[in-house]
Amino acid sequence: MKNVAIITAGGSGTRIKSDRKKQFIEIMDRPLLFWTIDKFAGHPGINQIIITLPQDEVEAYKTIIEKEYRNFTISIIIGGKQRQDSVYNALTLCPEDTDLVLIHDGVRPFISQNEISNLIKKTQQKQAVIPVSKVKNTIKKIKQDKVITTVQRDDLVNALTPQVFQYKLIKQCHDDAKKINLYCTDDAALLEHFGHSVYTIECSTHNIKITDQFDMEIAELILKYNILGDN
Repeated sequence: MKNVAIITAGGSGTRIKSDRKKQFIEIMDRPLLFWTIDKFAGHPGINQIIITLPQDEVEAYKTIIEKEYRNFTISIIIGGKQRQDSVYNALTLCPEDTDLVLIHDGVRPFISQNEISNLIKKTQQKQAVIPVSKVKNTIKKIKQDKVITTVQRDDLVNALTPQVFQYKLIKQCHDDAKKINLYCTDDAALLEHFGHSVYTIECSTHNIKITDQFDMEIAELILKYNILGDN
């Protein structure tokens, strides 16, 4: 079985006040992206990694990444205009004998390797599986500044990554979406649109996406003091 991890790191990171894009901001002398790559390059179930980078960063970081992970098969490609375009570009580079693809955000460094293993195992049976976490806060539907209703949260979850799919299935859905210019907020939504079932595994709320300066400070504390342990 050949499993490929696609790590999307092509975002601009405008919500963090820095002259660097957030995926390249250093934590403990390493780019944030490297902490994410570690989880997949160090996992026995991953055979290859494809990383999408902004066009203006490919030349600078391709050599650095290949040197850091010289004992692992990593491909670096230019990301697309939107995240979905970046994922599509990466899917077209997957080997024909790829079984599963794991599509992950480059700024989510705290997915555990046990969770990666569980996602792979369930996807071998179900074809499409995503990690989720329960919604903790009360959810309100509003119009302008007025509350319309309180949404029952029993069946609501936060969608996380890596989202894991049988390769031929997700590639076909991306191909079909491209034909009709369909863009969705995540890869699982493409499958939902075309009538395919998507299953879930509840994962830790530690699997946060670094989006702003506060998140970056939290990530630095977690890594500096190894708060989550060896996960």
